Amino acid sequence: MGQRTASVLARGYYKTRRAKTAHGLIRYGRLYRVVEVIDETCSGEDAGKYLYGRDMGIPIVEDIGAESDVLIIGIAPPGGGLPPRWRADIMRAIEMGKDIVSGLHVYLSDDPEINALASEHGVEIWDVRRPPKHLGVATGTCPSIPVLLTAGTDSSLGKKTTAIEIQRALRDKGINAAFIATGQTGLMIGCEFGCVVDAVKSDFVSGAVEGMVLEAEKAGFQVAVVEGQGALNHVAYGPVAMGILYGSKPDAVVMAHDPLRRTRAAFGNEPVPDVADEYSTVKHLCPSTTLTGISLVTPGMDDCEYKRQKRRYEGEFHVPVADVLRDREGLSDMVGAIIETLGLR
Repeated sequence: MGQRTASVLARGYYKTRRAKTAHGLIRYGRLYRVVEVIDETCSGEDAGKYLYGRDMGIPIVEDIGAESDVLIIGIAPPGGGLPPRWRADIMRAIEMGKDIVSGLHVYLSDDPEINALASEHGVEIWDVRRPPKHLGVATGTCPSIPVLLTAGTDSSLGKKTTAIEIQRALRDKGINAAFIATGQTGLMIGCEFGCVVDAVKSDFVSGAVEGMVLEAEKAGFQVAVVEGQGALNHVAYGPVAMGILYGSKPDAVVMAHDPLRRTRAAFGNEPVPDVADEYSTVKHLCPSTTLTGISLVTPGMDDCEYKRQKRRYEGEFHVPVADVLRDREGLSDMVGAIIETLGLR
């Protein structure tokens, strides 16, 4: 069975960090092929122009129009609520016969009106954030395969993107690497193992991550690449980041960071810590881990400034540094360091 086609709803957000679900689906989608993005604020453009500077044949439109299989909610707002205006879009998509895929904290299948309409039209609703049943607490079991975690200094910093790019580069070198998704976009993209851990009861977060790593070991993967969330020193998302750290027990960490971001995304009064401060917290909680790279997020940064920032962090931390989307040579150096640190062959 081939990829299903998808319309992605991102009204007013496509050219912002909040549309990271839409961006991830376009860049890496395995389960769905995006055929249109709905955002009236930039309709008439091609979705690839914003991400890659070139057309990809994915039009941005004002309203749902394509004969796609599904409608996907393409944003990740703080708190995970449904923008009120989008309810009409969801109802219309259901009437058009499209399945609905949502990564919101609000479960659309629990909404009586939406659920009744979906039943009437024979469509399915996938609430991606609904946690699996029968989760348990962590046991402290250490896998025999090495684990790499992409951590970071803030939310919306490309930890998922970094994990996927590292997994791809490892596979290109013949190393069987598993991508373990811990957020809704990773599950929508398609992953070997996944659970949206910010919707899991706090007692079970580390157990859920530990379980996925052990499943990767049992399935014969050589290394588990775990997607981090938030940041340990984040007032809102620190508990989730800590649960992932405890559950994954990483042998190596790549830190994601935006060198120009001064305050947290959607938390404007809280400063973003520097890499050293955040990594020191990682190291304190997981003393056996090793810093193997820094993944810089550099949108809008010209090449001269990017090279300056790269030299700065390489000089301070003595590890490979790269924006994994713009610097393939830097990514290769980072993956080389990961292979050496983890003893992968």
